[in-house]
Amino acid sequence: MASKKLSEEEKEFLGKIKKSDRHKRGGSFVLSERGNIYHGIPFEAGVCVHGEENAIGTMLTEEGEDARFKMILIVGSENEIIMPCGRCRVAIKRYGTKDVSILCADKSLRKIEKFSIDELYPHPCEDKWLFD
Repeated sequence: MASKKLSEEEKEFLGKIKKSDRHKRGGSFVLSERGNIYHGIPFEAGVCVHGEENAIGTMLTEEGEDARFKMILIVGSENEIIMPCGRCRVAIKRYGTKDVSILCADKSLRKIEKFSIDELYPHPCEDKWLFD
C-alpha cells in the first residue's frame, strides 16, 4: 500500500524538478546521495531502455559504480501514474539506498503516490551473478 505523506526532502526534490519543467518530457529522475538529480528518458535501440534504467545509468556514469540514490520519481502520462516494471524494481533495489523513496506521478506532478521498494517488490531477484 502506498504511503501518502511526503517528507520535506521529497517535496524539495519535486520542487526542483517542477522548476526545471523537464517532468513534462516524462521519464524518471533520481536524487543521488551526493544531492545530484539525474533525468533519464526511455528509448529503444535493440532493446527497450526504461527511464529508470537510463537515470540510474547516468548517475553511475557520473558518480561511479558505488553511487546510490535516495529517491526516484517515475513520471507517467498526462493523467495517470505508472509503476516500475520488474526489471526496474531490481535496479531500484540494487542501486537505491536501503530506505529509497519511490515516487510515481503523472506529468503534471499533481497525482503522486509514494512507495518503499518492499511495498512494490517484496522479493526481488538478488542473484549475485546478475551483477558481477
